[in-house]
Amino acid sequence: MRINKFTPIAASVALSLGLTGCNWFDDDNKKETVKPVQTFEGSASASFRTEVTGRAVKGSLSNAAVVVKTMNDAGEMIPVAFRLAASADESFTATANTQAEADAMAKAKVLAANPESVLTAMNGGYSLFVEDDFTGPLYITVTTSSEGDDSMVKCDSFTGCGDYDTAPGVSEEAGMENNGDSNIDFGEWYKDDVTLQVVKFISAPAAAASVRGMSYADGENKSTQYFANLTLFTSIAAELLLEGAGNGEAISEDAISQASLKTLIQLLGPDTAIEAAALLADISTGGAVDFTELEDGDSLDAGTLALIQTAISLQSMAGTGTNGSLNELMSQLAKGVSDGKVADNDDDTVKAVAAALQQSVINTSLIFAALVTGEGVDEAFAAVAQSLGITDSDAIAKLKSKVTKAVEKVVKDAKKAGADDELKETAKNVKDALSKIGCSGEECDAGDDFDSKAAQKLNEKVIEAQADLDAVMALIDTAQTSLADVTELGDAGLETNEQVIAYSSAVYLLNGNVDTYTVWQKQLKSVKSKMNGIAKAAAAFAAKNSDYQQLADQAASVRDAVAQEYDNVVSLIAGIEAEVVRADEAVSALGLEFEVTKANAVAAAAAALEAATVAMTADTTLATAMIAVEAADVSNLESATAALEAAEQAIAAATDSQMKAAASISASNLSTDAATAFKKVATEADDIAMADAQLETAAAELKSAAMYADNADDALLAAQALYDTAMDAIAKFTVLVDVKAGTETVTQATILTKSGGKALFDKAEVIYDILTEAWDLGDEADNVQSTRFPEWTYSFDKDALELSLSNDTTSEMISVNGVIETDTLVFAFGGTVTTEDGVTVIVETLEDTAQATQDCVDVKDGKIAADLSDSCLIVKFNDEISSDTLVDGEVETIEAWSRVQVTDGDSGFTGMLSLEGSDLTSLANIKASGMTGDTEFTAMIGLDSAVDEMETYMVSVELHNDIAYMMSLSAVESADFSGSVDALYSGKMMKFGTVTEITNGISIEYIDGEVIDYTDISFLDMTK
Repeated sequence: MRINKFTPIAASVALSLGLTGCNWFDDDNKKETVKPVQTFEGSASASFRTEVTGRAVKGSLSNAAVVVKTMNDAGEMIPVAFRLAASADESFTATANTQAEADAMAKAKVLAANPESVLTAMNGGYSLFVEDDFTGPLYITVTTSSEGDDSMVKCDSFTGCGDYDTAPGVSEEAGMENNGDSNIDFGEWYKDDVTLQVVKFISAPAAAASVRGMSYADGENKSTQYFANLTLFTSIAAELLLEGAGNGEAISEDAISQASLKTLIQLLGPDTAIEAAALLADISTGGAVDFTELEDGDSLDAGTLALIQTAISLQSMAGTGTNGSLNELMSQLAKGVSDGKVADNDDDTVKAVAAALQQSVINTSLIFAALVTGEGVDEAFAAVAQSLGITDSDAIAKLKSKVTKAVEKVVKDAKKAGADDELKETAKNVKDALSKIGCSGEECDAGDDFDSKAAQKLNEKVIEAQADLDAVMALIDTAQTSLADVTELGDAGLETNEQVIAYSSAVYLLNGNVDTYTVWQKQLKSVKSKMNGIAKAAAAFAAKNSDYQQLADQAASVRDAVAQEYDNVVSLIAGIEAEVVRADEAVSALGLEFEVTKANAVAAAAAALEAATVAMTADTTLATAMIAVEAADVSNLESATAALEAAEQAIAAATDSQMKAAASISASNLSTDAATAFKKVATEADDIAMADAQLETAAAELKSAAMYADNADDALLAAQALYDTAMDAIAKFTVLVDVKAGTETVTQATILTKSGGKALFDKAEVIYDILTEAWDLGDEADNVQSTRFPEWTYSFDKDALELSLSNDTTSEMISVNGVIETDTLVFAFGGTVTTEDGVTVIVETLEDTAQATQDCVDVKDGKIAADLSDSCLIVKFNDEISSDTLVDGEVETIEAWSRVQVTDGDSGFTGMLSLEGSDLTSLANIKASGMTGDTEFTAMIGLDSAVDEMETYMVSVELHNDIAYMMSLSAVESADFSGSVDALYSGKMMKFGTVTEITNGISIEYIDGEVIDYTDISFLDMTK
């Protein structure tokens, strides 16, 4: 507190004022005493070095009003102090009658110094700075108006955004193109009432390192960065947060994370949300990509592409006006997300919006994937036209023309921005993912499986970011070294002409690279933003499960490294700018403008020549590498591995050639600029001739560099295609190794080989023949020697439906017990049989034959599942039967299953055998399901004689292993079997071999050209 005491002058003034209020001749006792006046001076200081930056995209919102507020403890929105540029130690003072009032007035001046208005740039970008000690939620809105200001919305929907009230004139102005018709087409600007919003939590300064980007400026003005984009998704998440705040819930990092996660899963579905894993903890750190104007650093990965296509589909809906304006549509979706169910919401309006969005997203992703890949274009437009109700052929052709032009621009811009990597495959994957958006029931809950998949996706993103960083770090180091050399040259002295000319020329050459460094800055800023989101998401997973701590640590490390390199580039550019200023001052001080201009031209020409030579060498090296690419073969594992190596070498050579060609183009342009500048000031013929020659040489160098760049682009595409093909082939041939092993397992499986298969078929014949033989003998008998199989003795009771068989030679025993239920015969059976080859077959049944039979009846009646019984046979007749008539009855269907163990010297079999057949449909199927060796498998043998009375045989064997091996065979009566061997590859079944029948077996020609014969497989003949 500072008290303003009376000074002599103040005392005199006060005294005179006092005298004028008194009568001089009055009594002294009546004089009035004046009390001293006490005032207080308050002060406030503030530094604004916490940057909040982002873009408002739905498409881009240009000249849109940006409003920034925060929320107090009462949940009320209040203004917040901010600036448009970083500043340190701003001072404000105020005077009042109390200290508290003075301090409050000074503090109010900090807020009063806010900019009068903040508008977005043409690309929707904005940047502002809040106070260093600010902590808490920032609520940011960006608003465009349909009238009354210069704000505009850019249409980024392929199918358009509605119609203008009045058609605008044709415009070819860069960035403001318009074809002049009444339709609001892709890339055109229009007026609309749109509000996007985002809630960003600013952490306390002490904890900022864990949530902010690294500092990017040196000295006392160090700043930290927060990325806060505004999109459809951030607007919905903001609604959830504000709704929660209204209910007394605090807005925090965790609350933002929960709102982001819920928004993504509810709108996109869990699988697609995983693709956008980097945004799960804070949806505002990415996704703000304007399809109409892709920029350096923009990404079109699957997650971003899914977000973009969903958002532009909503804009397309708003253009029709059917379901409301863009603001109204976002409001309805926010309600659905808040309710925890969008597509199946109880509110019919929300449900209708969700259904319309689903169809719009399907349209957008379908035509984008078709045009990017060139596959099914006509079919895609026919489907979209039908969904939009467009039937006129001219209208469909117009739609196709406009959309094709739009997508071609996206692809072109993506290539220019370096965002076209694997765009075709990504487009197809996103189309499939968006065929069903949203979620329902339990899939809306992010459980352990979701976390695991999302963490895996985050790890992939961390690896990608590290690769991006590695690609530029060495270049930044080189540029920093060049700047240090130039600075040292200037520090050595700028007193003589020679010193200034040498220094200025060096600065000129270095400054010629600033455009390249600016591109690095944009790209690193984008990666930095992504890594902030990735690190946040990884940290959130680690907080839930310590298994993800390593991922969180790695993500934080890469985030910090990216931020450091970003700082380095910012400092690099600032350092070059400082050297340019110093060079200009030195040149001006000595009056060396002409000499320096000439020296710059000479230096630029030399640099261009060197760059051209290096680029030509890189192009020659690339041409050599491409010879191996063109000769590559991927027909087998060995050749595919060699092709992969050739592709990797060519990719490296092409990437190097691209860089060298770009450097040559830059150097040639700089040489052209330097020669042009020199020619303007040259007066001597020799100097003019020198400038003209340099211009001619630079033009030739530029032409050659452009050719090298085209060669490198084409080579990179070809080499990348070979790389993908080789990787695919290697992966297939790796699976092929397992496929061949699977075939060995199948052909050695006892249930299918001659020994095991014959044992089962032979004993089935014995049981059937002895059953019919016994039924001819009478009602019952004991120890009867079979006339058909003398080595077998049997006993039977026709009324009790009991049959037992034994073989004294082999010690085999079989029992059959049955019951008749009207028109159905139910048998329980079991026993042990042995073949001449030593194969033992155990058919399992309960010792309690009555219970075993009852289990079979319960299965028939649907009371228990078949796998809860042992071995059963159910025969349904076309009429009621008895023990006397069943042998002669007409069978409608047969169903049987057996719990079987087959043991021999090979792999054996343990599992279930089942049979289904029908005389009415001429169909029969035998199924074996169980274990052979250590492998679980299922075998199916089928017969169909319903077509032209020709019997068709079918065999399939599936191994329940990682590759889902399957052998499928079929044959028409009297013909040989043929078929294929298939396995799971890249999520789909793929053919790995062609199967043909040979004597006593099969022959398989695999995809690597190898042909292998497998013999001693009699199950084929037995099937027939």
